[in-house]
Amino acid sequence: MKQEKTNGTTLYDLANMVAKGFESTASDIKELRSDMNARFSVVDKRLGKLDYQIDEVYDILKRFEENEILNFQKRVRILEKTVRSLASQTSKQD
Repeated sequence: MKQEKTNGTTLYDLANMVAKGFESTASDIKELRSDMNARFSVVDKRLGKLDYQIDEVYDILKRFEENEILNFQKRVRILEKTVRSLASQTSKQD
C-alpha cells in the first residue's frame, strides 16, 4: 500500500487517528451508559418507595373514610331517633 504524505501525515496516520477517536467515543458511551444505569437505579428505588408510600396513604384514607361513614351513620340514626321522639311528643301534646 502506497503511503502518501500530506504535511508530514500519512493516510495510515489519519486512519489511526480516526480509529482512536471512535475508540474514545465508544469508551465515553460505555461510561455514560454506566452512569445512566446507576442513576436510573437510584430513581427506580425512589419511585418504588414513593409507590409504597402512596399505597399507604390510600389505605389510611380508605380506613378513615370507612370510619367516618360509620360515624355519620351512627349520628344519623341518633338524629332520626331524636326526631321521631320529638315528633311523637309533639303529636301527643296536640
